[in-house]
Amino acid sequence: MNQETIYAVVDLETTGTNIKEGDRIIQFGCALIQNGKIIQTISQDVNPLRDVPTKIQHLTHITADQLELAPIFEDLAPTLVELLSGTVFVAHNINFDLPFLNGELERVGQPPLDLPGIDTVELAQIVLPEAPSYRLQDLTQLLAIEHDNPHQADSDALVTAKLFLKLMARLKTLPLVTLERLSALGAGLLRQTGDFFTAIAEQMHAQSRPLPNDLLIRENIALRKPAEESFEIYPGSNFAADYPVEEADKKRLLKPHLKWRKAQAAMMDMIHDNFESEAPEPLLIEAATGLGKTIGYLLPYSYRMTPEHKLVVATSTTLLQDQILTQARPLLEKLVGRQINAEIVKSPRHYLDLHRFELSLRLPHKNRMVRLLQMKILVWLTQTTTGDLDELNLTSYQTPFFNNVQHRGLTSLQPQAPFYQDDFLRRLHKRQQQAELLVTNHAYLAEHANDHQTWGARPYLVLDEAQNMIFNVQKIAQQDWSLSRWQLWSQKGLQYTDPEQANNNLARLFPKKSPQARSLRLVHKNLTKLGRTISDLETYLTTAFELPQPEAHQAFSERYLNPDEVVQFVTACHNQFDQLNRQLLTIQDHFLALRYWLEQRLEQYTEGDLGIWQSFENEINLLLADVEAYQRFEQLFIATKPQEQHALMIQMTQPKQPSQLPQFKLQWQLLSAGPQMQQILAHFEPVTLTGATLAVNGHFDYLKRELGFTEAQPLATKKLRSPFRFKQQARFFIAEDGPSQKNLAPNEYHHAVAEQLLTLLVGNPHQALVLFNSNQALEQVYYALGRAGLSLDREILAQGITGSAEKITKRFMLGHDSILLATSSFIAGVDFPESALELVVLVQLPFDAPNALQTRIRYAQLSAQGINPFKAEALPKATIKLRQAFGRLIRTPNDRGVFICLDPRLLSTQYGQQMRRALPTSLPQKAASVKIIRELIDLFWLNSH
Repeated sequence: MNQETIYAVVDLETTGTNIKEGDRIIQFGCALIQNGKIIQTISQDVNPLRDVPTKIQHLTHITADQLELAPIFEDLAPTLVELLSGTVFVAHNINFDLPFLNGELERVGQPPLDLPGIDTVELAQIVLPEAPSYRLQDLTQLLAIEHDNPHQADSDALVTAKLFLKLMARLKTLPLVTLERLSALGAGLLRQTGDFFTAIAEQMHAQSRPLPNDLLIRENIALRKPAEESFEIYPGSNFAADYPVEEADKKRLLKPHLKWRKAQAAMMDMIHDNFESEAPEPLLIEAATGLGKTIGYLLPYSYRMTPEHKLVVATSTTLLQDQILTQARPLLEKLVGRQINAEIVKSPRHYLDLHRFELSLRLPHKNRMVRLLQMKILVWLTQTTTGDLDELNLTSYQTPFFNNVQHRGLTSLQPQAPFYQDDFLRRLHKRQQQAELLVTNHAYLAEHANDHQTWGARPYLVLDEAQNMIFNVQKIAQQDWSLSRWQLWSQKGLQYTDPEQANNNLARLFPKKSPQARSLRLVHKNLTKLGRTISDLETYLTTAFELPQPEAHQAFSERYLNPDEVVQFVTACHNQFDQLNRQLLTIQDHFLALRYWLEQRLEQYTEGDLGIWQSFENEINLLLADVEAYQRFEQLFIATKPQEQHALMIQMTQPKQPSQLPQFKLQWQLLSAGPQMQQILAHFEPVTLTGATLAVNGHFDYLKRELGFTEAQPLATKKLRSPFRFKQQARFFIAEDGPSQKNLAPNEYHHAVAEQLLTLLVGNPHQALVLFNSNQALEQVYYALGRAGLSLDREILAQGITGSAEKITKRFMLGHDSILLATSSFIAGVDFPESALELVVLVQLPFDAPNALQTRIRYAQLSAQGINPFKAEALPKATIKLRQAFGRLIRTPNDRGVFICLDPRLLSTQYGQQMRRALPTSLPQKAASVKIIRELIDLFWLNSH
């Protein structure tokens, strides 16, 4: 490939995806590129001599009448072969277009095209490492490429050609050292995509450009230099050292940038006055959506916070952390007229360890996805100043590769290491110490509340989305230790340390009778012992505690151990736990010694030897990464007397084959978050707890109890109303004919839900969020909607199926008629402004599953205290979730939207009526059949424009 190469950028429209089942090409589009320019475009309809599915006609806007007059493929084939001969074939998802085209050529007696090929999906994944989506229409939007007719071959081919040119141009701006690294890694990419990187590297080598000033080279890796830190007071600003106490002063401050909201000002004053008093107390403020809650608390604190006395803001997700920094902070800076030094605080594992990444480049990786990720990160390192892996917008980070390159924390760094000065976490820690505002997430705060090195001494604290803090504290505390998983990892590790295993034995990597050979023998010996110890523990659990038979729809049975049974278990197995600790320590110490020794001598080993070591390292790393869960179990149930707020359960999965053994797992959870919440808050100044949905029917009793506040503790509360005009902005519908889960078998229920969703969504182009109570229901309905053909008409995103929560959130925000199927985790914490979300469907009322063992244990605990679990916990919790679900819909004064509940209990039960009363009083509510609701939705949108 060189400047004179002709690239043929091709797109096909077809009747379907399977040529063997009779699908055919209905449109061929091609754009030819040479010397960096589009030199010719070709578009041709093709008569498939068969019916074109209605869905395909609707998707492509290609009609049967249009195709009837077009030539058949057999007549076009010679011309297409002549057109494409001698070119490099380029397509967006080349492994569809090229094989399909070759299949059609072979069908009509032509030889298949033997052409080098480039995939623009993979190319974009590497050259645009931070793109949230690599669909053609999303990339064209990101790069401002006009795309008038998506899903038409001529338009798609032309925009793919423009995309290819932009990617080529960006590739040529990369430093030569990065291009050479990409060339070396490209062998595993699709077709000849890797050769394209080599061709560009050779072209740029001939030009010999200087390294840009904003980059540096370390260990043959190009890195972006950190930005210079500076403190600014904005020119012509109204910077003032004192908080604007008077209303007129606040109006003067806010007016140029914000609409005056009396409720927002009241929130500001409440926080300011609290800390001006002699005895500040915790505040609990329900700040309804739309009143500007974030600025409502940031502004008064901005007059108090300093690098020595920081403000810590904790919110429910890392996504919301980013929103505070990227959206709220710039607005705050304009209001107060000065720069706000603010930083993110989250787990070190969100950041790339440069040393470990560079080491991964020196190790052989046959896995194509690993090499693609390495290439992606190499390009990203020329752009990022944070090293935050979240910037890559990946679906999952739960892979052995990321486990190896994620940061382990500051204590893992060695000052003599080549990347020590460039380390992202070191830089971040320095900035955190200089910052006055630290933005973290609930999960991190819950585990690191006593980290005074980061927070400073008794900082201010705001818990945003405070109702979710309880859930996040419980989620962190809910852990499991899988004995069977440890058994598996020890067995896999032994495959590489066993002297009898001639092919995979690691012994040949180390000198005989050396300290390293002894370390390997000790690892082998203790992995063997570890397996026996785990077997002893499993045997005891089987004989000491009778487990019930699993439910019909479950593959496992589970049993709760009461505090006395926990004491019995840990006492009887005291020796086994002691042995485990010694075995783990020996394995870890000698494994780390072997790894360090090997890393100093990588160049001495063959690719095969290093591949064996990598496989072994992956298994041991999985084991060692899980040690934290065992240590937590030890801390809660062995080192101290079991506490009533922690519940321990045994879970046993039945074997699929008679020859297999049952699998054991120990699970534990926090039944009451209150005591732990109070421990967290004790490290800070009196907290400000805020959120849009903290009260239940005007009362804060549920949340106060869950947060651990007693009647004797001071706690000031306030409820601030929303400024939104719900009567004009929204509608709330309840399906009278909604399916009842109680009266239907699971498959019948899922089918009924899918049918009702089709009634509501087909031909309704508004962005829709569908909320489920269970992953099983979500999955079954997703596939049912796909079988009904809805996915051909609209993009359907499904949590856990098409991507992680953060990935599909970003994809959904890019959509214009997408459907997002999600669980209750989406009920809170994500903003979809204006047309990004216009329809919410709640499939079931958001109650916790009453038959789940964890729920039963919690309810039994409350009953033992004389508390009605349904009234005191289940109902208020579900009511808050219902309010939160509706709150996803209307986020700004310009939003319009429809909320539909398919659960008939909202109409037919007394508690359903009570939940409805918790919704905004001005919100119009109406019950009707799903068919009528669909008509009312259309009428609402007609009247809204």
